Amino acid sequence: MPLDKVLQEIQQKGEEEVRRIREETEKEVEKILAEAKAEAEEILKKAREEAEKEAEAIRRQEISSVKLEMKRELLNVQKEILEEVFNLLRQKVRDMDEETRKKILKNLLEKNASPGMVVYSRKEDEDIVKELIKELKLDVTYGGNIDCIGGVILEDPAGDIRLNLTFDELVSQVYEQKLSEVSKLLFK
Repeated sequence: MPLDKVLQEIQQKGEEEVRRIREETEKEVEKILAEAKAEAEEILKKAREEAEKEAEAIRRQEISSVKLEMKRELLNVQKEILEEVFNLLRQKVRDMDEETRKKILKNLLEKNASPGMVVYSRKEDEDIVKELIKELKLDVTYGGNIDCIGGVILEDPAGDIRLNLTFDELVSQVYEQKLSEVSKLLFK
């Protein structure tokens, strides 16, 4: 019997040792699982944050792209409007009444014509220009017609100096000088 008791005691100690190892193992497994779960949650949290940041960046980029496209469209529309304003201005100058046209041509010739110069004008203004040359007693020659909406070109006989005083040129110069003001008025 003493052997049975020893065996029983060994078995009991073995079972206690197994139980103790099992409990420690379970605790260790629980600890590892808790750490793994915490790590997984942290990884998931970081992944969510990263995804949100990326989504926000994409959203901002898309908004920026849309804004840029809208700005481009707006600028194109503004450019078209400015071109239309310029064309309307040219049309008004082209269609000005004869009295106003004559005053402007007279002023251009008086202030800019020098003896010996050759004067060019559009066909429709030829008679007015010739009349003004006589009226102002200018020592200039009428050289012929040019394609423009009005005004004159004055040229020295050698062709070295050429003054472009056509309404086309004058309107373009004024328009370029006043473009920013016109834009501010139209698009404020």
